[in-house]
Amino acid sequence: MSLLYNDKYRVVKNKRQFIKVWSRPTNCILREYLLKRSYTVIETAGGLFPVQCLDENVVIPFPQNAFESDNTDQVTGVEKSVYQTLENINALFEKFEDYTGPDQRFTENWNEFRGLVYRQIKESKCIKSEAAQDFPSREASLKVYFETITSTLKEKDFSYCAWEIVRKEILHTLKFVLDVNSNVKFLR
Repeated sequence: MSLLYNDKYRVVKNKRQFIKVWSRPTNCILREYLLKRSYTVIETAGGLFPVQCLDENVVIPFPQNAFESDNTDQVTGVEKSVYQTLENINALFEKFEDYTGPDQRFTENWNEFRGLVYRQIKESKCIKSEAAQDFPSREASLKVYFETITSTLKEKDFSYCAWEIVRKEILHTLKFVLDVNSNVKFLR
């Protein structure tokens, strides 16, 4: 039996039956496909870490604890950490939005990435209001991490290599979030 849908009813064997359709709210759910797309876009913006930047590369301690959960009681804390990370990335780009990159393709990918981050923040904003007892410690770790990234940018005078370090760190963060957090409520 095939069903044909239009705006208000469905047709089943030439008979019209009215159906009610409710939309399910999708707020407070991170969209996995947007996180994956963000990862892909920023990865293709520059490829592998540039050889000419190896001497300038710095190790920035990754706040793994901000994204880990031992049980489902900690999932909200992880979700809030992912949301906070997106906000921190967005704030980083807002502070230093003059960066254009080495070529047009890079700049286009960079701008698309920024748009994806902004969209994710807007679409999952209510995650901020969810309660999570363990979030303050996660938030503190993220604050140190992003302050270190910002300091690195400033110390390296916002050079191409400094932005490549930022890109490397964002890639690492997104990959960790996507690979490790099976308990997080992602809309797939």
